[in-house]
Amino acid sequence: MPVRDDGLDQVLLHYTEHNPSGHATVLLIHGALTSGQNWDLVVPHLAGSYHLLVPDLPGHGQSRNVKPFSAEYAARLLERLIRKHAHNGKAHVVGHSLGANVAIELITSYPQVVSDAFVSGFAKYPPSRYTACFPYGFWVENRLTKLIPRPVVGWVMDGTDLGHSGPCSMQLCRQVVPAMVESTWPSPWPARTLIVAAGKSGILPTSDRAQDARKLMDIGEREEWTDSRRYASADEASLESPSTLVIC
Repeated sequence: MPVRDDGLDQVLLHYTEHNPSGHATVLLIHGALTSGQNWDLVVPHLAGSYHLLVPDLPGHGQSRNVKPFSAEYAARLLERLIRKHAHNGKAHVVGHSLGANVAIELITSYPQVVSDAFVSGFAKYPPSRYTACFPYGFWVENRLTKLIPRPVVGWVMDGTDLGHSGPCSMQLCRQVVPAMVESTWPSPWPARTLIVAAGKSGILPTSDRAQDARKLMDIGEREEWTDSRRYASADEASLESPSTLVIC
């Protein structure tokens, strides 16, 4: 299908490409305040079989001059990226954290370019009196992870890969918050989707918002397309164990 002329060809969203001869295209969408380099431990495991597209979201990494960030604008640019560079104009979509929210925006707004999806760490926080403080929390966290030696942070985080976070402005922190605050939830979508909420123990235990993953699953199950399938297993209590996945 021809790519429509909507002016987005002039937007230079940075991305890297791996194994163009791979039999199918996988799009990897990184999380907040990082970049496509965050997939550096994943790419070697997939690049031998798949064609990979690894973008930097608007305002992030080498796409820092593509502004402003919003889930909607990011999804538009990723739809164009898939249409122009993915095999047969479709891709398997993988999103982590903020990238999971962008992935859901992509598969609900542009289902024709998505084969199926895998999202982890999707979150929608309810608005509260503390919502206005979120950008400052993101900004401080970004600065602290640069000030503290990485081996120390890695030890405190129980060996978690810290990723690659570039310069972070308060403006970008303010722009990413709306994508993660519960204003509206997505509409049902047809693509087969695996939704993961994970938790780990350690000095600083963390867990994804399993309730949000379950609500997202419920929305996806409303789609009446005959080829739509969903997976459900486990319960929220399993988040107390390290490296346990709740698949919703």
